[in-house]
Amino acid sequence: MAIIIGENNVFLLNTKNCSYSISVDREGLLRHLYWGSRIDTIEDFKNEPYVWEQGFHSIYDVKREECSSFGTMRFKETSFKVAYADGTRDFRYRYAGHTIEKDELTITLEDTEYPLQMCLHYKVYEDVDIIEKRRTVKNCGDEVVSIERLHSGECSLPGVGWNLKNFNGMWNSDFDVFEQRITGGKTVLESLRGATGHVANPSFILYQNAGETYGEVYYGALAWSGNFKIVLEQTPYEYLNILAGVNDTDFEWRLTAGATLETPALYLGYSPDGFDRMSNAMGEFARRYVMPQPMAGKPLSVLFNSWEATYFNVNEQAQLQLIEKAAQIGVELFVMDDGWFGQRKDDHAGLGDWQVNVVKFPNGLAPLTRKLKSYGMRFGLWIEPEMVNPDSELYRAHPDWVYHYASRPVMEGRYQYMLDLTRRDVQDYIIGEIDRLLKENEISYIKWDMNRGLSEVASALLDRSEFKSIWYRHTKGFYHIIQSLRALHPEVEWEACASGGGRVDYGAMPYFDEFWPSDNTDPLDRLSIQEGYSYLYPIKYMRAWVTDSGNNGKRAMPLLFRLHISMCGALGIGLNLNECTEEDSKLLEKYVALYKEIRSIIQFGQLHRLASLPVDGLQAVQYENGEESVLFAFLDHPSRWRTTFSVRPRGLDATTCYRVEIEGQQQQKYSGAFLMNNGLSISLNHDYSSCMVRLLPE
Repeated sequence: MAIIIGENNVFLLNTKNCSYSISVDREGLLRHLYWGSRIDTIEDFKNEPYVWEQGFHSIYDVKREECSSFGTMRFKETSFKVAYADGTRDFRYRYAGHTIEKDELTITLEDTEYPLQMCLHYKVYEDVDIIEKRRTVKNCGDEVVSIERLHSGECSLPGVGWNLKNFNGMWNSDFDVFEQRITGGKTVLESLRGATGHVANPSFILYQNAGETYGEVYYGALAWSGNFKIVLEQTPYEYLNILAGVNDTDFEWRLTAGATLETPALYLGYSPDGFDRMSNAMGEFARRYVMPQPMAGKPLSVLFNSWEATYFNVNEQAQLQLIEKAAQIGVELFVMDDGWFGQRKDDHAGLGDWQVNVVKFPNGLAPLTRKLKSYGMRFGLWIEPEMVNPDSELYRAHPDWVYHYASRPVMEGRYQYMLDLTRRDVQDYIIGEIDRLLKENEISYIKWDMNRGLSEVASALLDRSEFKSIWYRHTKGFYHIIQSLRALHPEVEWEACASGGGRVDYGAMPYFDEFWPSDNTDPLDRLSIQEGYSYLYPIKYMRAWVTDSGNNGKRAMPLLFRLHISMCGALGIGLNLNECTEEDSKLLEKYVALYKEIRSIIQFGQLHRLASLPVDGLQAVQYENGEESVLFAFLDHPSRWRTTFSVRPRGLDATTCYRVEIEGQQQQKYSGAFLMNNGLSISLNHDYSSCMVRLLPE
């Protein structure tokens, strides 16, 4: 059973390989007992009194809690902070009961004096080893209650010496993996940008002695696309306290009579066998339970994006020429990027005016869609609907539609302002304009961008007392817009982009069909970006482009090297096809066709990180579906004449004989046991060299 209830209010949540246990202890506190490998016997978890005689240290700090409140002799970071109308500022609760519905446990807590109720929800995804936490708070009284902090979940790990893995990046340096040892005090991962951002990801990976295939790993991912906060506090009582949820900085929610506030979900997982198992569990969980249907089960198309070929200088004739060239190499989806709308000549004007530019496209988009249809290709567009340029018809008509302070000029970011998504009229405008655009044109793909953070957190329609709720309302407004558009156009494929990977999170995933992980398409940089991304996010969602090389400040690298790296995700072509040589075009055509043969293995198979450049001298990654494997290996430059490397694939059948093909050339045959234990020899002997290996069962 996924949820077991024992004597004295002990609760045991079981997934396939993991158990999570909590209890209402004899002092009435909701206490965290255990998180780790599966234990089936609930009688093993004793709900005994907690004996603590050192009176100077609060017992509330010593206990590993599931729901701690600010105040009440708690001096650690807490997961809930409330202010009642009379000035009381703590939550002293009693256990009020629990319910179980299918695979979800709900525990209800009530304040002992005030009509405030909190429900803690635990949903068990037994088959993929994930436990979801979220909370709802309800004001059961008549007076307004102010919620100043409400995290999605709180848990803890015993002992000291935990290591943290997360991503410390910036624009063009997304998913830059960092690791640190948590030795004491608080480690905080957060965003204050109004979106996920690049500086940290709303996730955590914790371990003490683990690698790709060994050791215990505890991980979590927050389903939120706005300001978030994750606090990891190493207490002096030999446990690590973990809090995750909406950021409480500049946050306040005025909960009116009868109203409820709900947190985003926090997904928790445990791997007894290192990072490899963690990544594949999260990928399977995402495909089964988070990604929108039916696209979750369909491979992503090979696309071409016009940006590097034309930049803002898009027009009918140029795009028609690119369509011809894209069709020749086997592209299935043609995406026209920025520059097609309003008075858009550069990034100074036009955002918000989502009408086709009649000078650039005097016949509208119909000539493009007709040509694409004749080739059996689909059409997509780039938009940035949450923003507006000061130089736009929209802003001139509605200057009050942006976030602003009445007494100050609005700050520009990238020559643009952010629309006030807390306003229903703004939401309706965006939904109406994009809906019209999609109805008037045969568009089956939208690249949704977002390129600046939130500032001047004030709205013309909200009372000043509500300004601290804008951060939360803004994210909910964004979700409402994209959810509404998906409902109106369920056949359209949606890509999430925010200056690259600034909105890669499990909150955005249910509304989009893929992520753009970084604006940085330098192949060598992409190796580390894609590796970092792969720890907690599915390859199915990772768009990877082949782009131009050797100009615009980029390093010159062979086209095959660039192709191989992009084939490690959902392949896209972003280079300028007008400048391709005949040799390059033939190579693109060959590998686009090859990618179509293997993409189901890459996008839906198990992922194995076999080697990493900084440590192993080369980078190698494998994808397998239980039968066939595809392996890519990369070398940036030979070191001290080392040109031969051995990599050991995983997930093979030990008794099966595999035919090894390197770049289509058949090599020897080996047993799965030999390949996994002895390894496969790979030769890479020049700068920026790479190869693709297929392991085909005989």
